Amino acid sequence: MKIFIFFLAFITFASFIYFCLIIIYRFQSLNLLMGKNIPSLKNQIIDFFKYVKSYLLKVNKSFTSFKRYEKIRLLIERLNLKQPLNLENFLFFEELSILLFFILGFILGGNLILGFIFGIFGYFIPEMILKEKVKQKDENILKEMPDAIDIISANIEGGTSLTNALRRYVERNQNVFAEELKIALNKINFGKSFSEALKEMDEKLNLSEITGLVNAFIQADKYGGNVKDIIKAQGDEIRAKRFQYLKKKAHEAPVKLLIPLMIFIFPVIFIVLFGPVVIKLMTGM
Repeated sequence: MKIFIFFLAFITFASFIYFCLIIIYRFQSLNLLMGKNIPSLKNQIIDFFKYVKSYLLKVNKSFTSFKRYEKIRLLIERLNLKQPLNLENFLFFEELSILLFFILGFILGGNLILGFIFGIFGYFIPEMILKEKVKQKDENILKEMPDAIDIISANIEGGTSLTNALRRYVERNQNVFAEELKIALNKINFGKSFSEALKEMDEKLNLSEITGLVNAFIQADKYGGNVKDIIKAQGDEIRAKRFQYLKKKAHEAPVKLLIPLMIFIFPVIFIVLFGPVVIKLMTGM
């Protein structure tokens, strides 16, 4: 079995080296035909990896039409990344994660089965990281919303319109919720209606608290009335939900502490208490 694994690994490695040499030779031939100087070995290696990545991205494009990647696209959009991440690149990171975890599993276990198990686990790592980042952003938004609503309500009470109150909040605050409002206000500047821009923000973030707030904003903008009280009531409701959420987390903490207690602390206590007794019984003293 070991001979077969070694032979398979040798064939794979030799094929990879042959593939690399063919691509490098192709680059050299193209440079000579175009009258360019042959680049250094370092630049050739960089060009090789760029070529492999571009080829993989073209292949990945045909695999991103699955329903799973539609959900991932929505998660990526929620993060508002400064450097946009398309689905082809995300799939490339998944492939890279599979390769790295496969190598790690093979090195640790010394067999292909453990390598494949690690590789399967590595496939889900980028998605787990993405979901964790989205979760952190949602928590930040929910934490910032009550104070934001109080500030917006105070601006409205001072005689400012709802739209101008939102603009003033965005201009004077730099946080996650202000960034989302800024995107919505920019859409209004480019011709979208107030309700359309806020509904798009609601669909993107997909939070029940945002839905309630957006409905309150749209209602206040359309029908007028006591705008300050409508929005402030929404803020009090979000603050109450936030308090309930934190209270729930506080009650869950003792339950979560049981796992590390049972795994790390209780065994040590049992060893200290009963270890000497067991040793005496084993030695017959």
